Amino acid sequence: MTFQSAVQATPSVCKAYEGGLKALGKYSLKVCCKKPHQLTGSINLEKALRRREPKSPLWDYGIGYRTRASEKAIWIEVHSASSTHVKDVLNKLRWLKNWLRLSAPELHALTHGDFYWIATGKIAITAHSPQAKQLAAEGLQGPMKRLYLEE
Repeated sequence: MTFQSAVQATPSVCKAYEGGLKALGKYSLKVCCKKPHQLTGSINLEKALRRREPKSPLWDYGIGYRTRASEKAIWIEVHSASSTHVKDVLNKLRWLKNWLRLSAPELHALTHGDFYWIATGKIAITAHSPQAKQLAAEGLQGPMKRLYLEE
């Protein structure tokens, strides 16, 4: 299954698919890929679900990425990166994992633990801090200034 077909098979976001990194808008510059043709599409998950779930801690973006073996879904949260934001971002991650499992089985099947936090500005969380260890324990990579995708 492709990322596009998985998005289109998910009723709550079926119209949110956009080619390349278009759904990320200005944040598309924060995702770098040596082979841009491997970026198969994107969705602005927060925008697609805001009306349906106005009080939920919605995750920001999903991206389709084709590797040699298959296509997978990559999930990106663009957020301020200080220790005071760790709890908020982890709540968003938990929401995303639950949403994928319960409401988006096709996208869940394409998800292999690729969850990233991209900083909107300065990163104020050090690599060996308790917060960084907490993020890693939950399966979240980052925060980082840019995401570099390579096969």
